[in-house]
Amino acid sequence: MQLSFLVKTPVIPLFVALLAPLGCGDDKGGDTETSGVATDTTQGTQGTQTMGPTTDTAGTDTAGTDTTPGTDTTPGTDTENVPTTAGPTTEDTTAPGNGQFCQEECAGDADCTLGGVDMGYTCQNSRCVNESFLCTTDTQCNATLSGWVLDCAAQADCMMGYACINIGEGVGKCAIVPSDFIMCETLTQEEIMADPIEGGAQIAVCGKTGAKCDNGACFDPCEANTDCPAQGGHPVCNTGTGRCECGTDDDCAASGVPGFTTCNSGVCGCAQDSDCAGTMYSDKCYEGTCGCSTVDVCQNAQAFDGTMKVCEGV
Repeated sequence: MQLSFLVKTPVIPLFVALLAPLGCGDDKGGDTETSGVATDTTQGTQGTQTMGPTTDTAGTDTAGTDTTPGTDTTPGTDTENVPTTAGPTTEDTTAPGNGQFCQEECAGDADCTLGGVDMGYTCQNSRCVNESFLCTTDTQCNATLSGWVLDCAAQADCMMGYACINIGEGVGKCAIVPSDFIMCETLTQEEIMADPIEGGAQIAVCGKTGAKCDNGACFDPCEANTDCPAQGGHPVCNTGTGRCECGTDDDCAASGVPGFTTCNSGVCGCAQDSDCAGTMYSDKCYEGTCGCSTVDVCQNAQAFDGTMKVCEGV
């Protein structure tokens, strides 16, 4: 049951796009999945940081190649190209220590558009940030990771195949109703009972119930090794923390992710500078995390329209 291990990526857009055609309208664990993989090495700069290869989910960095809003719903394997921000999946459990990392610097909100479109990012402390992707409660994460992202005030506001449910405090969200054509198991979700926003008897919808909000980022805790994708380099579930971890260096090497050569206390990373070759955003190993020595190293795709690449500490 996981959601992305870098979870800092807006998984919502893609999630909704995938569901629309199904419901006329998609994981107990998986990182919409932002699985509990504790490998997010990008901290504090939503949609701009590129430190360390990102393979999950959760939503604020452009690590390596992860810069696309909307990420895959498969645990810990998301590597796209447009900024990802804390949103569902996004967690920072292995913040690098001292070091410099490729990031994008803004001077004003106008610098933070994506392809000319205002996606809600603002320039804060010289970094583009979208606060709407940050969580404060587990309930918010359950809704986000369940794909309940469309607001509604009445059933008529939701598409066919969806129900407008009350997720708490009178907040309405559209949720998929299971049917012979769309089953919760297929979406790697559970069938749960929810209150209709307009009142009346509870109805069955597909969703998640175990998501957690950790330091502003949502993640879906793992419960067994089967929740942790081997291709992400972290195939072992630490049931105590709910995080997917690596067990050996071989786990990391087998992932094929640049910069993942060594298992450092359960988290894949580097052991020496040469391990960071071929990442397009790093050439030095800082305490197990690949970073940059100069901005010239930052050859990864730029996410925002008006930002400038920098190689700085976080």
